[in-house]
Amino acid sequence: MPARDVTDTPDLSRVRRVLVIRHRAAGDLLLTTPALRALRAGLLSARIDVLVSRGMGALLHGNPDVDHVIEIDRSSVVSQLRHYTKLLAGRYDLVLDMVSNPRSAFMAALTRASIRVGFDIPGRSWAYTARVPRDPVGPGGPVVRYAPEASLDLVRALGLAPRGLTLTLRVAAEARERMDAWMRERGLGSRAIVACLPAGSWSTKTWIPERFSSVMDAMHEEADVVWLWGPGGEPLARACLNRMKGPSTLAPPTTWGELAALLERASLLVSNDSGPKHAAIALGVPTVTIFGPTNPGAWHPPAGPHAAVEATGLPCLHCNETRCPLPGEQYLRCMRDVSVEQVVEACRLRLAERIRATA
Repeated sequence: MPARDVTDTPDLSRVRRVLVIRHRAAGDLLLTTPALRALRAGLLSARIDVLVSRGMGALLHGNPDVDHVIEIDRSSVVSQLRHYTKLLAGRYDLVLDMVSNPRSAFMAALTRASIRVGFDIPGRSWAYTARVPRDPVGPGGPVVRYAPEASLDLVRALGLAPRGLTLTLRVAAEARERMDAWMRERGLGSRAIVACLPAGSWSTKTWIPERFSSVMDAMHEEADVVWLWGPGGEPLARACLNRMKGPSTLAPPTTWGELAALLERASLLVSNDSGPKHAAIALGVPTVTIFGPTNPGAWHPPAGPHAAVEATGLPCLHCNETRCPLPGEQYLRCMRDVSVEQVVEACRLRLAERIRATA
């Protein structure tokens, strides 16, 4: 079937089964939940399946806009072949590829759905019957927008209206019970909690660990400090804890569901630009985020109790480089120029606001 122009709205009257492809990063999955909400509102009688990476299904637990979650192990050929067979037999009427990389484009085409929507990217757009520009372009180049807008563009191409930019994350009762028990064992809960995640998915968007420790030393008189960590991140979190002069607590190993339950109990999350930051935002927890190579215009909500802290006056800001290419004193200036004092000030402001709001 030839690709439709996005101005030609597809006929959704016969759509009964929908597949949304959003494997890869956890934060990206949470950022697509506004699009899932718009889909549900526009296709009330349809079944909505979401394909995610293994281990990410917990982020959609209890989501009222999702009927079924398919987890795929991208490192396992057997897992992929099994799911490719299911996609062939899935009888989907509509597929939205919110990743639009070569692998997801292949999966979208494999479904043979009559309506397949994805981004108009060279080498991949062949898989779709309706193609959407990846980013709007203005007189000065690409327009920076909060990330959920991109997946909402695919929904708009179907003639469905957005239902806001709020992220959705539900905490399972079992995960909440386990984290509440852990907190009681550690004597936490009588004071506000500041959670800190010092790790980052890229070295270039990871603030200097010693500075996280200094910030938490400045905060521990006002709140209990809990150090968060994910796969491979425990040594860094433990090192930050050990550098502190004041007391703090190391979080236990957690699943995504348990991490959400722990974040739910926090009054503030301090971190680099990361997936758990988006989880905190979805839960309504205030955040302070250090930015450098990534643009807060894209990865930070335009409203809410959230602070983005970044260096100023650097022409290389928001370069999106996973490795800093600059030499000597210019190396990682975007991270090194963010001071402890800047972050402490943002933390105290957000924490005070949160305490007043919940008093």
